[in-house]
Amino acid sequence: MSNAFYFSADNAAIKANGLFDFVMFCFQDFGVEMFFIDEIFKYTNWKQELKNIIDSFPQIRIVFSGSSSMALYDGVIDLGRRVYDYRVHTLSFREYLKLKHHIDLPQISFDDLLYNHEKLSVEYSIPLRKSYFDEYIQMGAYPFGLGVDFGSFANLLQKTLDRIILEDLQYIRNYQTQSLDKLSKLIYFIANTTPSELSINHLSQKIGLDKNVVDNVLFLLSKIGVIHLIQKGQKLSEKVRKEYNIFLSDTNKYFVNNAAPDIGIIREAFFVSEMQKIRHIEISLPERSDFCVTYEGKQYLFEIGGKNKNPEKYPKNTFIVKDIFSPSEHSHSIPLWMFGFLN
Repeated sequence: MSNAFYFSADNAAIKANGLFDFVMFCFQDFGVEMFFIDEIFKYTNWKQELKNIIDSFPQIRIVFSGSSSMALYDGVIDLGRRVYDYRVHTLSFREYLKLKHHIDLPQISFDDLLYNHEKLSVEYSIPLRKSYFDEYIQMGAYPFGLGVDFGSFANLLQKTLDRIILEDLQYIRNYQTQSLDKLSKLIYFIANTTPSELSINHLSQKIGLDKNVVDNVLFLLSKIGVIHLIQKGQKLSEKVRKEYNIFLSDTNKYFVNNAAPDIGIIREAFFVSEMQKIRHIEISLPERSDFCVTYEGKQYLFEIGGKNKNPEKYPKNTFIVKDIFSPSEHSHSIPLWMFGFLN
């Protein structure tokens, strides 16, 4: 790509000459039409100057990134239709296997997972070990977890979470230091409480902050991928109540904040995290199953559990997701680990 240029927006030369003028110079004098700009939020007035660049030079394409998800989310809102938001997800189980154990297996579509999992589970389980999945669940969702011990990994992930709460939130919401200190406990309480027992009122009382502040912070954390808010019910009247179960966005966060997390929560959190990576899928909490997934106009019910759940006891549109590492033994029974191969 000869007409592309990468730079960091916190470069002193960029700050001295101005982002707009620098991009215009590269475009007009050297024909650069593709710019990759890192740490964009560290440049003062970056949102306005990006707007000006996009509006003034429609031929130019810009990919911008940064270490503050909160700042980028705020910028995407301001830039509106001018930008396309692309979220980089944590490593899937499939990606982890390729990087850590050099096992390269194809992705699985949602339809294949539902209707071809018996055959695929036999093929895929041949090179795998249960210990690989256990590793991934505890510390495999992030590249910096590869090649380090759990203590080092936990320290790095906790620092990342602390920065999001103590620094990134401050970027777009001017919270007082006392409030930020209380909010820093939020992830811990989520990791140590059953999702169905978590509520705005419960968390508000636990950390000692107004429930409107907690509600707003949970919304922001869900938008940048730190937590998942799964809506209770599917009717419009039920959605208005804003009731949801709260999950951390990956299982690693549970192990870092809880020495012995509940296995049931871990199973559900893994299921939710992998399903949320698929575009055009909606997850809700029905009355009689663990999860309802809406995909391409169809609804599917999922029950998450251990090896003893019997598919015969549930309605025909219900799939049992079992925490087993053996191949599937039933057309409506899917091993939990297979969701780590979804595309």
